[in-house]
Amino acid sequence: MTDPVRVSDHALLRFMQRALDIDVEQLRGIMAECTHRHHGAPCVRAIGARFLMINGRVVTVIKDDVVPSHTLLAGLTRRAAEEEQA
Repeated sequence: MTDPVRVSDHALLRFMQRALDIDVEQLRGIMAECTHRHHGAPCVRAIGARFLMINGRVVTVIKDDVVPSHTLLAGLTRRAAEEEQA
């Protein structure tokens, strides 16, 4: 059996844009608008999702019904502090 083909994030993004005609820049704008008021918060709950953030940048998104653990939020806070020192 041959190994399955791996698909990069970049290829997936381009497929969404070009084949499915999804406007990812519009989605980026929606996410930015929903989270900009909460600059400095490690987690922002909006539009049916939880946006995990580092230094005012959305780094990942989880389902709204999933509550991030203290360990995850502490790790994000630690990473933010390390980035500020670098």
